[in-house]
Amino acid sequence: MKPNREMEKIPRLSNSGVVVSVRGSVVDVRFDRHLPPIYTVLRAGSEKQIVIEVLAQLDACHVRGIALTPTQGLARGMAVEDTAGPLQAPVGRGILSRMFDVFGNVIDREAALADVQWRSVHRAPPPLARRSTKSEVFETGIKIIDVLMPLERGGKAGLFGGAGVGKTVLLTEMINNMVGQHEGVSIFCGIGERCREGEELYRDMSAAGVLRNMVMVFGQMNEPPGARFRVGHVAQPTRVNGQGLTEHELHAEIRDTAQG
Repeated sequence: MKPNREMEKIPRLSNSGVVVSVRGSVVDVRFDRHLPPIYTVLRAGSEKQIVIEVLAQLDACHVRGIALTPTQGLARGMAVEDTAGPLQAPVGRGILSRMFDVFGNVIDREAALADVQWRSVHRAPPPLARRSTKSEVFETGIKIIDVLMPLERGGKAGLFGGAGVGKTVLLTEMINNMVGQHEGVSIFCGIGERCREGEELYRDMSAAGVLRNMVMVFGQMNEPPGARFRVGHVAQPTRVNGQGLTEHELHAEIRDTAQG
């Protein structure tokens, strides 16, 4: 998993620090000149392959961050570079039918992204004037859910159960109904997802003909805790935090958005 090229193009200030502590994915860094703001992306390693996101300012000279990539080889005293920018995600029509990781890299072995913009995943939520206070039923097209336990539009719901009880099948059917019947856009975020399950879902959605109106974002089971922690924020739809993978040109066309 590599940081996307757009992140590399962010103008950087001449601000570097030194690693003072590494505890798993938690990294403390000392900066003598300028303390990076929270959510700033830092880079370390011989090829700047280790990406760290600042989550706390401990004092006037130290920050604490969480690594979004493996920290093998990272040690005390190593140099850390301040990118002067936050984690970014692609926005635009070009993301439809594509699969991404936490950095916005495409992982579906298809062509590179085109006609997209890159924006921070940390944005202010929509103002209260733009939020709806009306409660509506979200029709899933599955009778037992719509009758016995209807879902609220814009709300949240969870599926709990052991292995093999049909959670993925139910989720797949809901996505299929959303895209096929409601002509909406579905965002699926796999946090700690098994590679096999993600690949099967991709093939099933492609076979059902609904992949063209889907976006998939994965922080897989084999990736660091930091990547799995942040990938959910990368995939947040527009109606939640004003910055998701479907905000820019799609928001005027989206009628319903379902997030897995």
